[in-house]
Amino acid sequence: MFSSQILILVLATIGVVASQACIFQKSAVLATWRIENGALQIIYQNNRIKNNHWTAIGFGPGMSNMTVIVFMIQNGEISIRTGRTTGYGPPVFDNQSDLNVLAATHSGSILNAIVSVSLNFNGMNFQNCQTWNFVQSGPIKKGQMGVHTSRPDQFNNVCALNCR
Repeated sequence: MFSSQILILVLATIGVVASQACIFQKSAVLATWRIENGALQIIYQNNRIKNNHWTAIGFGPGMSNMTVIVFMIQNGEISIRTGRTTGYGPPVFDNQSDLNVLAATHSGSILNAIVSVSLNFNGMNFQNCQTWNFVQSGPIKKGQMGVHTSRPDQFNNVCALNCR
């Protein structure tokens, strides 16, 4: 009897640890993250991103005040920018960013990027659990971000500190 209670406790503990997901995968997007050297490192892949399109991660529960990392492919060039949304529409980009781009490649329709941000990024404290939003794609027309082509995938209660 006692050993079965311990087994149940061990299995429950494993379930709690396993539920602390450090990965998101849906449609074209695959993202993993971990705390590395006191910063949040995000490995991001979108395997259906075309030239003159963008994809993004937004941090926060809604569009009115969300911190974002936007990955853009314009004229075959990759740019990664940070900013904040103020409602429905393109974000207001930061003049300078505390984002470190560790690697970024685009080949065919595949974007791979590794970025690192501080744990207190643009007022977003990653030491607390957050809602993350993954935008599959949106067009860039005349240098301006267009509306995303599908509803963002929301991933609630992401606790980055559990990913080491």
